[in-house]
Amino acid sequence: MKESGNGRQTGTLGTVHSLASRGRSRRDSTSGIEVQEEELGSITAQRLYKMRCGCGRSWFELQLPNLATCPACSKMGLVSS
Repeated sequence: MKESGNGRQTGTLGTVHSLASRGRSRRDSTSGIEVQEEELGSITAQRLYKMRCGCGRSWFELQLPNLATCPACSKMGLVSS
């Protein structure tokens, strides 16, 4: 790194490597940067809510309901989060 006259440090960028093993690769010899292209996939996220009744039974729901019925004691209860 060199310091230029305006107080900023300047330097050359070293080689950058990608960890991905798939895709097309192209190297620009003037800047020392390797560019790699690959297709993007799709990822789906899902929330999981753990419900617990006063009787001690717990179960999971994919959506957060306002009211829930316990599968063990069959009591309906207001869901608080």
